[in-house]
Amino acid sequence: MPQPVKLILDMCAAPGGKSIFAWKTLNPELLLCKEVIGKHMGMLISNLKRCQIQPSVATNVDSKIFAEKMPQTANLVIVDAACTGQSLLAKGDKAPGGFHPVTINSNANRQKIILANSAKIVARPGYLAYMTCTYSTAENEQVSEWLLSKFPEFQPVTVPHLAKHRSRLTAIPCYRMWPQDKLGTGVFTVLFQNTSNGERNQLLPDLLDLARFMYL
Repeated sequence: MPQPVKLILDMCAAPGGKSIFAWKTLNPELLLCKEVIGKHMGMLISNLKRCQIQPSVATNVDSKIFAEKMPQTANLVIVDAACTGQSLLAKGDKAPGGFHPVTINSNANRQKIILANSAKIVARPGYLAYMTCTYSTAENEQVSEWLLSKFPEFQPVTVPHLAKHRSRLTAIPCYRMWPQDKLGTGVFTVLFQNTSNGERNQLLPDLLDLARFMYL
């Protein structure tokens, strides 16, 4: 990421692993961690404190509010979206309903809402990283294609070190790590960049003031 990283927003943050990795790798001036499931907040905050991730803010504010109040501010928005969790099968767990068309469609629609709000938050020329732990094309490649159709200012980014994992189910450069790759139970990921012209909005001083009151 060539420009200084002012702000990273992890849109589906709990338990915090991706947030912590992003903070340690990119060293942002502020890390915002959103988790909509209230019972997961304690685990997220505990992990951020344990790893001394500062300054950081944990919140359960809806993604729509972020999109309205802080458009085009984040250098990186991470969306590890809630999904059908079909990869749980590779762990030996059950995935009840995970392959039912109604469940898949419901999750895909929710993912589109989260991604649409997230896209509005990405600064120019910032990045949007999308990932799931499901095998469903409707939640992965098709959601990615939908994002590009709705937000043409975003373009997919080729990730060279994932080249051998590139999905053959779409022309978009996105990536699937299957259980047989021995890289986990199954992961899908794609990286987008906001290629529109213009400057990022400058909300960071206000957000840093907020962080002083919500310091972790």
